[in-house]
Amino acid sequence: MPANTSPIFALTPKLALGRITTAQTDKSGATTANLITLYTATTNGTKVTQIGFKFVGTSTAGTFLIFLSDIDGTTLRLFDELLMSAVTSSTTAITHKQVISYSDLQLASGQKIIVGATTANTNIDVFAQIGDF
Repeated sequence: MPANTSPIFALTPKLALGRITTAQTDKSGATTANLITLYTATTNGTKVTQIGFKFVGTSTAGTFLIFLSDIDGTTLRLFDELLMSAVTSSTTAITHKQVISYSDLQLASGQKIIVGATTANTNIDVFAQIGDF
């Protein structure tokens, strides 16, 4: 039972971090070898406010994949996608970054945020702004 019940707010803010290094072309969630688990919801659940990515270097066009799991963490469903633009990184051009915000995405205990990218010619740093209940 959450300790914060009137009204319910996330008690512990967190920033989940990860890095994608290999491409994932399967959008069904059946192949998980090139996906990373960004976060697993805690006992009382987790609220997700933002998920995003930032290329570390030159990027190629593709899609950033966001999967959510069921409560046992094994069955994945494609929840969202973001387009990744091709950008040649240099001292005068920034690398590609994109963030998507959610107003009320709440995960039950054990559900996971799992991410991947359909192209990964360089490292892609990924993050989620979350709060545990």
